[in-house]
Amino acid sequence: MSVLEAVARQRVVVLAVVLGLWSPAWADGPWRVVARVVSAEDRALLERVRGQSSDLPVVLEVEAGRSMDAGPGGAWREAERLASRRDARAVLWFTRDGAALRVSVAAPKTGHLFVRSARVEGAPETLTWSVGAEALALAVRSALRAVDAGEPLGEVVAPPPPPPVVAPPVAEAPVAKAQVVEAPVAEAPVARAQVAEAPVAKAPADGAFVQVGMHAALDGYHAWGQQGLSVGAGWAGRELRLRAQVLAALPVHLRDAYADIRLMQGAVLAWADVPFVKAGAWEGTVGLGAGVVAFWRRTEARAAEVEPTPSRMVAAFVVGPAVRVAWRVAPALALEVALSGEVLLGRPRLGYSVDGEFVLREDGASVRPRLGVGMVIFP
Repeated sequence: MSVLEAVARQRVVVLAVVLGLWSPAWADGPWRVVARVVSAEDRALLERVRGQSSDLPVVLEVEAGRSMDAGPGGAWREAERLASRRDARAVLWFTRDGAALRVSVAAPKTGHLFVRSARVEGAPETLTWSVGAEALALAVRSALRAVDAGEPLGEVVAPPPPPPVVAPPVAEAPVAKAQVVEAPVAEAPVARAQVAEAPVAKAPADGAFVQVGMHAALDGYHAWGQQGLSVGAGWAGRELRLRAQVLAALPVHLRDAYADIRLMQGAVLAWADVPFVKAGAWEGTVGLGAGVVAFWRRTEARAAEVEPTPSRMVAAFVVGPAVRVAWRVAPALALEVALSGEVLLGRPRLGYSVDGEFVLREDGASVRPRLGVGMVIFP
């Protein structure tokens, strides 16, 4: 053994003794830690971890398999599945990136992820490799001591909630996630029917009108979708109907264990419709609309470890077709039903930031149906 290697090992031993003197007296029984190993180097590193954690009340188990990042949903989701399957309080794994070696210690029950990196070069058991490996083993020891004390180190990870279909529709939203997204509603067409005999059919063939109604859409963010009011104004000609429309949706709460998100939506749309069928007081039209949807989000933390992002407003472009059926019940009044399919470009995606990476919670639907009912008034 060279002088340099002897000095390095002596310093490591002294540091381990100091850490051992500061460690508390463990009152609880042993608990399980599962290590995912992929290569021979991982096994050598794990032996260093065993040596450093031999005085801790942990049972270190090994599971050979694929890289944690290769699992569906990423490394955090794989750590959750591994901890649940093996009834472990912590999961650790190593990641080689060139000359750097990273160790990750996850505590899924508390939502913490501890990550440390070190420069580890050379083949296992060489001097340069041993120095870096001992440093990583000491970092793992500190993380396991914190987990045992109930105060895990590292960043708080808020995993995405289960799919919306699983959660009850009352006061939930799969977490979070983030935020109901809204799209333009397709309603309020020019409901004018040409009639021949009934007094209802004596309305003028064209002219200005106003529209008031309600709308509902399946937007993919909340189990109940979105509902709200719509108002509009336009002009009805013999062959073309033009209108401007404003939609407002009721605010929606998306709650999970970590955050309460309040999402509000509104839209401004322009429509052009042409009639395709007329029968007495009934008229059907088809058209195309486009406009802008605004989303306003406010987040409140429900857990001490969560730091909510500031409230903000996001705008997105929306376009889509619509089919409308109107019944002229009086010369100045028509009842209307509208069905539209909307394509939203730039919809908000809600989630959490975990160790610098985005974890999706709610994505919403890019194409969604919308139903509208209302009155069209011809002044």
